Amino acid sequence: MIATKLFIICLCYQLCCNIHNFRTIDSIRQEKPCSSQGICTIAADCPKGNLVEQSGLCPTQRSRGVECCYGLSVKETRCGKRGGTCIPAEEFCYHKLIFHKATDCGYGFKCCILV
Repeated sequence: MIATKLFIICLCYQLCCNIHNFRTIDSIRQEKPCSSQGICTIAADCPKGNLVEQSGLCPTQRSRGVECCYGLSVKETRCGKRGGTCIPAEEFCYHKLIFHKATDCGYGFKCCILV
C-alpha cells in the first residue's frame, strides 16, 4: 500500500514537471538568425556539445537563456516532437529508431522515430 502511494506521488510529480517543461519548450519561438544552423532552445537544455558556438542567434529570447542549438532540448520527451509516432509494442521498429524516453506513448506502445 505504501509503495503504491509513493508510486502515485512520484508519477504526479513527474507529470507536473513535464507539463512545466513542455510549456517552456513550446513558448520558444524559432528566430531567423538561428534557422540556418539549428533551433532556438534553452541553452542549459541543449545536449552537451551541441550549442552553436556563435551566441545571440536567438536575440529576442536571449534574456530567457535561449540560444541556438544543433539538437532538441534534452527535456523534450514527446514522441511526435522527436519525429516519431507511438506504435503498439509488438509492431516492428528497428531498435536504433526506438526513442525509449518518450513520455507520451501509453502502456503497451513505443516511440518509433520516422525516417
